Amino acid sequence: TGRPPGDLETLIGTGDHTTIGRLYIGFSLLLLLAALVGRIVTGLDAATDGGILGSYLALLDNSSLVALVFLGVVPLLLGLATIMVPLQIGSPTIAFPRAAALAMWSWLLFGAIFITSTALDGGIGGGDIDAATLGNVSLGAMMVALGLGSVCVATTVVAHRPAGMGLNRTPLFSWSMLVASAIWIVSLGSALAWSIIGHLEADSTDALVSNFSVGLGWLLRGPAVFMLAIPVLGIAGDAVATATGRPLRNYGVFQGLIGAYGIFSFGAWAQSPSSVDTVLWALWALAIFLPLLGFLGGLAESMRHGRVRVTAALVGSVLGLVNLLGAAVVGLLMALNTAGNDTLFDFSSLQLGKAQVLFVFAAAVAGALAGIAHWAPQIWGAPAVDTTASISIALVDIGGGLMATVLAIEAFVQAGGDNTGDAIFGGFEAAGALLALAGIIGALVASLGAAREPEGTDEERD
Repeated sequence: TGRPPGDLETLIGTGDHTTIGRLYIGFSLLLLLAALVGRIVTGLDAATDGGILGSYLALLDNSSLVALVFLGVVPLLLGLATIMVPLQIGSPTIAFPRAAALAMWSWLLFGAIFITSTALDGGIGGGDIDAATLGNVSLGAMMVALGLGSVCVATTVVAHRPAGMGLNRTPLFSWSMLVASAIWIVSLGSALAWSIIGHLEADSTDALVSNFSVGLGWLLRGPAVFMLAIPVLGIAGDAVATATGRPLRNYGVFQGLIGAYGIFSFGAWAQSPSSVDTVLWALWALAIFLPLLGFLGGLAESMRHGRVRVTAALVGSVLGLVNLLGAAVVGLLMALNTAGNDTLFDFSSLQLGKAQVLFVFAAAVAGALAGIAHWAPQIWGAPAVDTTASISIALVDIGGGLMATVLAIEAFVQAGGDNTGDAIFGGFEAAGALLALAGIIGALVASLGAAREPEGTDEERD
């Protein structure tokens, strides 16, 4: 007989959903640090009047925003879902566990390749054609991996529920992940097609940049950018139910609001840059307010009818929804601006788009950290330290919100191409990114500490 597999071999070959989810969470937090360092450097570059990056500004600016989404937000939420969805619906494992493991390792591998490509002047907007092509291919491969992970989560909710548990009784986080997974799969599939087109047709870095702007840029603006935070609604609903010690009133309404939010976050129909000049796009930007405000109102009504135990999960998830409202306001400004073909207010649409991404980033990451704190015993085998979790979540909320707010104000102040206050705005953006970085470091340290706690025997865990 051969020797038994070692610890590393066991880890790589695992199909255990808890281990896979932990790896997603740990690596996504680490990679978020790299993305936030990129945002700090771009802010400092603006503060020093281009004295740091020079011609590399566009490369790091675009690549760091993409990294926030595909190296941080989506895998972080997917990791939380990989652990918690089976537990919430009473399944012993996630659907297609080997596929879930393949998705996680593939995402990590191609995420590392994307970072390497960026360092080699590729990524998104780099000047080296080979490195830029590698960045485009790695981005497409990450989409495939995250889409596969989403298939596993969605299938678990649909097919692994026990007898008697209808979808109307599915816990809100699992329900929100079903909605999110469906939107993610369709949207990432559509974006993947453009990544393939870019690889086959682009013969220069300028062509790759154009392909990203036309075919992939829609992922980083409304309405599609809102899909990244669909699970935050489910986390907030479950956190409020626990904090009040009673089920949410009108549970079906909450599920309907999450479904409506998912519909209004579907943005594959608005891929063309010209789509933002349409009445439909403006109506879509306005419509996202309805489920958001309805959900916040429902949570407030539920908390009004009982004693509320304030926790990091409760505060973090609700503040995440507030950041989503900030993103919705920015989207409305974009709609008003483009209604006049960028002449109604003469805002910088590019800056507004970045602000919207950063608002959603703050909401999604703060919500994910709130979920990790809420379900820490199930994830790490030990409860979260509420003070540490609260500080980490607050830093991410404030830091991400500050970055987004600064860019939104900058879009207003610098209307018409003015560059007034570049240094001030760049300094504040770097400060916001630094606060978010500190929050991620705090969450990572807390997670590593909790993971080292003894979990007891297998009998005790069962």
